[in-house]
Amino acid sequence: MSVRSPHPEPAADGADGEGSGAPAPAPLSELSADTLIRRERPAPKGGWRRALYTVTGGRINPGDSKIEQRRQELEAAVGRAPLPEAHQSIVVLGTGAGVGTTTVALGLGAVLAAHRGDRVIAVDGDPERAPITERMALKWHAELPLQDLIASPDAAVRYSDMNRFTAQTTGGLDVLASTPGDTASRPLGLESVRRISDAVERHYPLQLVDAGTGLDRPGVPVLLARCTRLVLVCPATREGAVAAANALDDVDAVAPGPLAAHAAVVLAKGPSGGPGTSAGVDDLERQMDDRCARALQLPEDPHLASGRPVDLADLRAPSALALLELAVEITEGFARPGGGPGGPRKG
Repeated sequence: MSVRSPHPEPAADGADGEGSGAPAPAPLSELSADTLIRRERPAPKGGWRRALYTVTGGRINPGDSKIEQRRQELEAAVGRAPLPEAHQSIVVLGTGAGVGTTTVALGLGAVLAAHRGDRVIAVDGDPERAPITERMALKWHAELPLQDLIASPDAAVRYSDMNRFTAQTTGGLDVLASTPGDTASRPLGLESVRRISDAVERHYPLQLVDAGTGLDRPGVPVLLARCTRLVLVCPATREGAVAAANALDDVDAVAPGPLAAHAAVVLAKGPSGGPGTSAGVDDLERQMDDRCARALQLPEDPHLASGRPVDLADLRAPSALALLELAVEITEGFARPGGGPGGPRKG
């Protein structure tokens, strides 16, 4: 782009800046990089905006929507969060069956695996249900059963050894799954959970634990003792919020300290609806914010409710943004002293 001369030729009558009403050219000393360089708007990522851009050969570029811009901002925030100095164990706990605990754990794990460079693993902490590998599209399956890892503490000294016990999703998330058959001869009690946790912490700076529902299983105290951040999932109803408040009290009794106060509570909307209006759910969110570090809503999504493998590409935009918001909340804690709100604890 050429720069206008500081001594232009005299303009014809009616064509000068004063007569035409056009703004006078900026003095050369005031020309900035933004003035000199024609900045190209990035091509839209998808939808009708991308189609219009493609059909017109780029001549018409409406840019990304505000939702897409927000998505990109959140993805960047997750990716630029510092690597944790200590192992991070994010435990996802539900207030009742079917509230979406596994969905949130795997969705959060998929987001972290997609936008971060550190190793991320999802651990199945409730072997009494179907294995979490049934909810993710897999690149490869585990070669060895979880029982072998529990039986021999030295079975996964190297990362290559650990790989034989884990599956990996097509999105790059490692998964350590368990089934009732894996633990039939040796229940998943305190010592079993300790051995699993020791192996995971040796090789992964970041793990997501699908802890299922309730605090009455033998291994849950160990999970909470090693937890650096708790995510509590409840229905987006008044009854669900009461159950979440009671669960936070129970967590504080089992694992005294900042864990409950610094929890993130996910109000999951389902087909049955919430309090009836979005304003009602917003009110529940505000109330739960007083009991924890962050409360947020996870909108109803046919893809998540289908029970099929979780694929971030198939989520509706509000659901994808909610999981990204949760990921940002979690990763922002990495920069705090100790790597999390309460710092890592051992049990």
